[in-house]
Amino acid sequence: MSNLQERLSVPELIEQVIGSGLFSIDDEPYFSWKGCEHCADGLGATVCDLHGYRSLDDTESLEFRVCADCIYRLYYGTEEN
Repeated sequence: MSNLQERLSVPELIEQVIGSGLFSIDDEPYFSWKGCEHCADGLGATVCDLHGYRSLDDTESLEFRVCADCIYRLYYGTEEN
């Protein structure tokens, strides 16, 4: 793991991967007692495996367990009232 990755929290890395658009999500969601690595509320959750890169310069693929709500919110943003 690079020095920059060691200084960033897992939620920050997930935000960068989704923000880059360089990711794929496994088709089958599954239940994990560990829950989502982004919202990390301590409860089990239905998650998807997310694989991706922070930038085109990255050579190491990153892998995370992320719930569908977090993926949608990070990719499309939130609607402001």
